[in-house]
Amino acid sequence: MSEITLTINGKQCKGKQGDSVLDVCMANGIELPTLCHYKGLSDVGACRMCLVEIEKERNFVPACTHPASDGQVVKTSNEKLEKYRRLILELLFTERNHLCAYCVASGDCELQNLAYKYQMDNARYQYAWPDKTVDSSHPFIVMDHNRCVLCGRCIRTCDEFTGAHALDFMKRGWKTNVSADINQPLGESSCISCGACFQACPTGAIFSKASAYKGRPEECKAVNSSCAICGIGCDITGMVKDNKLVRIDSPDMAKDRGLLCEMGRFEPLYSKAERITSPMKRNAKGQLANCSYAEAFEAIGSKLGSLESIAGLASGKANTEALKAFADLMGKTGSKSIDTLDGDDFRTITKGMTKFDAKASLDMEAKLEDILTADAILVIGTHLVKTHPVAASYIMRAVSKNKAQLVVLDPLRNAFTFRATVWLKPPEGKKDVAIKAVGNAVLDHGLSKSAGDKNKYSAEFKEVEAKKAAKEMGVDVHDIYKAAEVLAEAKNIVIIYGNGILQYKDADLVTTIWNLAALLSSKPKVISLKRYGNSRGAWELGLGNAKGAVTAEISKGKIKGLYLLLADDMAESQLLADNMKGVEFAVVQASYMSPVAAKANVVLPSLLWTESKGSYTTLDGVSKSVIPMVKATGDIKSDADTLKEVAAHLKK
Repeated sequence: MSEITLTINGKQCKGKQGDSVLDVCMANGIELPTLCHYKGLSDVGACRMCLVEIEKERNFVPACTHPASDGQVVKTSNEKLEKYRRLILELLFTERNHLCAYCVASGDCELQNLAYKYQMDNARYQYAWPDKTVDSSHPFIVMDHNRCVLCGRCIRTCDEFTGAHALDFMKRGWKTNVSADINQPLGESSCISCGACFQACPTGAIFSKASAYKGRPEECKAVNSSCAICGIGCDITGMVKDNKLVRIDSPDMAKDRGLLCEMGRFEPLYSKAERITSPMKRNAKGQLANCSYAEAFEAIGSKLGSLESIAGLASGKANTEALKAFADLMGKTGSKSIDTLDGDDFRTITKGMTKFDAKASLDMEAKLEDILTADAILVIGTHLVKTHPVAASYIMRAVSKNKAQLVVLDPLRNAFTFRATVWLKPPEGKKDVAIKAVGNAVLDHGLSKSAGDKNKYSAEFKEVEAKKAAKEMGVDVHDIYKAAEVLAEAKNIVIIYGNGILQYKDADLVTTIWNLAALLSSKPKVISLKRYGNSRGAWELGLGNAKGAVTAEISKGKIKGLYLLLADDMAESQLLADNMKGVEFAVVQASYMSPVAAKANVVLPSLLWTESKGSYTTLDGVSKSVIPMVKATGDIKSDADTLKEVAAHLKK
């Protein structure tokens, strides 16, 4: 873009062609008051606080929406402008019920700050005192229409960042309100609970229940870290007061991995499970009782080392440093039975990819950001809004902003099906037939654009005739051909699959997905959704390389000694507890009490991810660092240090 020069308040200021006047002001350190402007969102000029005077313009213009041009002469402040801004503030305050002393945002409110700046100690206009409601139907978020200034930031955030578009304006004039869906209570709407709306809100109109009245920003310590829950690796800022997490925000929602979801923003604030804060071992009565670390290490070292068949299972929620120490410990025991809780997923993915390409590795998979630039997306067997909500937002943004065509292949209705160009609904267990039928339709119409050897990827698709497959599955054959046409005509297609595929442990199905991707593009882009925040990190350490699932060995009674590194994972606890029939001695290292911890011989405490320091690898191979936001209650060692101590006490 070519450079332009403006004269702002008598100063020469540089900008770029396409910038707004506000962009140039901000780039040159010139302060302008705003309420409806928010970084990364489109500007609408709703609040009129950023009005400026431009030479040769008849009236004041909003700087946020007025294009900057070379040679413009701009004034951002004079007596008339300042009086106008004061007038706007008075009207905003009198239009709704802004009682700052009682507002949850008092002390952290942009409207209040502007009132202080313009010394608004009274209003010249009569207060309207409208009868506005407070919607507290949502489990995490409250919408108080009394505090709303109709800036539209929440609406644009929900649309442009999240892609959900659950919010919009309703009614007209002084009756205008922000509404969820078609005037639905927020808790019953299509809101995906990402919390982006209340982070963007400049007043107390939308706020978090968990954070209300817990502490103002100046009372809190801001800690920048990364979310370690689902494998997306979103950037987060934890607001901490008195060693308690008050709120979790995004440091910049406009950046890649800047959006948060329900899990990352709210889950750490609402956890009520029973914490393990001290080592425990079984006493003479067979009951778990608190003990010292030294006693626990001695009990583990003397018993675990004496058993012949020992196995280790680790959760992908543990950080890389802990997983390395776990691998070292199991190596010292001489055990070959080492796995992750989602090891079957790893074996299915890699075996399927290797059948597609003998030299394949996880590095072949696409990056999450590729979704944002895709013009066609195929989603197979995954409910991303529940498992990977930020990836779901990427898809919704691609559909709404890039007009990407979306094909959903899933027998169950989910949040994407009503947005899909085509929704294929094969019966459960028939996804492979549906994928092959789409590939057959691509070949049948000569739509393949692959620059590679088509015969290499097309053999299995020739075996399944689209019309016969449609009849077998009870699917309209026109939907199959429409899906094939949409995908084949795309220039930049991304295929995403998840647990709805991996649960079958069918590597051939993964190969079929890659073959279809190669048939559709010379540069296939495929993303597999991993189960945990550090699943890929664990697999890259070799912890998922067992020839067979260790859980199967345990359930068959072949394992006598078992070490479980669960961290703050409770998802598989009951299943593990139900399959410990032949285990004579079990060690569980975990953050929370659970059914499997209750059956252990020795229990060791584990830090939460919000309390620990470490590294994680995202599902698409990006390395992220996690910083402790709060200190754990009690003397809890890091997982890595605990495992190293156990290894040091091991007796063979």
